[in-house]
Amino acid sequence: MKALVAIVSYLAAMPIPSAEINQLLLAPDLIIVNASIHTMDENRPTVEAVAILGNRIAALGSTAEIRRLAGPKTRVLDAGQKVVLPGFNDAHVHFLTGGFSLSNVDLRDAKSPDEMAQRLRDYVKKVPKGRWILGGDWDHERWPGAPLPTRELIDAATPDHPVFVNRLDGHMALANSLALKLAGMTSQTQDPPGGVVVRDPKTGEPTGILKDAGRGVGGTRHSGKDFRRKARRRPRGH
Repeated sequence: MKALVAIVSYLAAMPIPSAEINQLLLAPDLIIVNASIHTMDENRPTVEAVAILGNRIAALGSTAEIRRLAGPKTRVLDAGQKVVLPGFNDAHVHFLTGGFSLSNVDLRDAKSPDEMAQRLRDYVKKVPKGRWILGGDWDHERWPGAPLPTRELIDAATPDHPVFVNRLDGHMALANSLALKLAGMTSQTQDPPGGVVVRDPKTGEPTGILKDAGRGVGGTRHSGKDFRRKARRRPRGH
């Protein structure tokens, strides 16, 4: 027993090079080198190489640094300077609409009605006149007092663009005055079955907020197709 303790103590005291320790204890299953790896870390946005152990990222660094971690059974993959991204875990993505949303105006984290209007004002400067402004995913519950936006809020920022931007839950949308005009929506427009056209209590005119089926197609996240189709059928001067 004393001999065994002595041997263990001796081995524990032996200086082992760090490279050998890495190979004995942390030899990754896979390393990817010669890549442009996006880390999602603002302080270190890209690296050349990554080491993967089991289902975890074990290390990031230069190609030379990560190559030194390889053990005899490590698979080495040369990415040929291609882009490598972290795994996507979202189990519910509409591929096309999700892709389109990346090029639409982003209103999701606007902290006030004024910020929402300003983002639209900045966005339309990059878009040809007459093109529909879509997407948005605004959230009025982030704003002080949580007031619903209105067409008057965004009309001045978007005089030459029809606007139809969704709330983030897909159950409401905001249209500006030009979009409402193109769609022929007035104080006389009736609420569709399963939907609501929100109106100004004094004038009876649409405020621009359309709820559920009032948005177009049954309140789904794809709603608004019928709204825009109806608008396109009407002459611009009407």
